[in-house]
Amino acid sequence: MKLTYEEKLQIVEDHKSYGTAYTYRKWGLSKRYVKYIVSKARNNALSSNNKHTNYSVEFKIMVAKAYAEGRRSFEEIAQLYGIKTLSTVKSRYDIYQSKGEEGLRNMKKTGRQKKDEVKTNKNKVNLDSLLSSDKEEYTKEEIKALKEELLRLRCHEEFSRV
Repeated sequence: MKLTYEEKLQIVEDHKSYGTAYTYRKWGLSKRYVKYIVSKARNNALSSNNKHTNYSVEFKIMVAKAYAEGRRSFEEIAQLYGIKTLSTVKSRYDIYQSKGEEGLRNMKKTGRQKKDEVKTNKNKVNLDSLLSSDKEEYTKEEIKALKEELLRLRCHEEFSRV
């Protein structure tokens, strides 16, 4: 069940007024999910949009150093800096501990690449020029490209018969 932001706020209100048992029964949710929503609300991480937040390098370093000082927990730091999940604070701290500030500066993007970010193959062989040439010797990349084209044509021919 996909809940709207307003419904999640109502769940938090029900939880405050009537407790966990009443709330999860009323809404038909698991206890765990109700507690998760309430926890998010406590951390000020219950937002109306589910957009991913990109934090600046300076912000990541500031958060990691704040935990490294040892005076606050992950939860307190998440609340203080408005970070939605505790795992974000922990992962930044772990990187800071193992690789220092430079590790946070050189973090690779995670997740699926966007279409415009997909790397093109630098060694891509131009089949048209290759087929029209009178070469006698071919590189490994050219042989591989020719075999792939041959396989593609055979598959196309096979499916065309059906």
